[in-house]
Amino acid sequence: MVTDTFMEQVVKKTPTKRDKTLEVMVKFCAFMLAMSLIFTCMAYYVKAAPLAVFLGIMAIYLSFRLTKKLDVEYEYIFTNGELDVDKIIAKSKRKRLCTVKFNSISAFGLWDDDMAVDEDSTIVLASDNAEGAKEYFVDFKYKDYGDTTLFFSPNSELMELIIPYLPREIRKEFSSTYKPDTDDSEE
Repeated sequence: MVTDTFMEQVVKKTPTKRDKTLEVMVKFCAFMLAMSLIFTCMAYYVKAAPLAVFLGIMAIYLSFRLTKKLDVEYEYIFTNGELDVDKIIAKSKRKRLCTVKFNSISAFGLWDDDMAVDEDSTIVLASDNAEGAKEYFVDFKYKDYGDTTLFFSPNSELMELIIPYLPREIRKEFSSTYKPDTDDSEE
């Protein structure tokens, strides 16, 4: 009896210092632009003040819309040995990053910061960025990118579904070092 395996996992990207700084700078610049427009029009050309107020409000509104795009989630959809990785921006826009067929990968394992990625390889970063979280890598060939390395943060339940689909040599090597988390609280 053949059973289908299916699982979805959503991973929210933890904002980096760069993301937080960018958000503050965009909002600050929009506020300064709005105030500059309003005060300049009031000082030199009062008749254009309503237009200046409107443009100032639009600048602030657009800055909030722009910084909302820094809210990123990744969705892993695992179906019978294939992992589809989607990027979700601001909970409204979805983009397929890649699809991994685990029976044809060339390397898989727990990522260590001391490891190096082949410089000809395209990097697909789809992990949560959290401190202390386990991040895994997969090397494979993708039709759109060629040699590709995917970084992702699956929970232990998803890992248990992936392992049987790994090629025999990779599965044997990986299984000897893999220690599942018992207190995994991710979705």
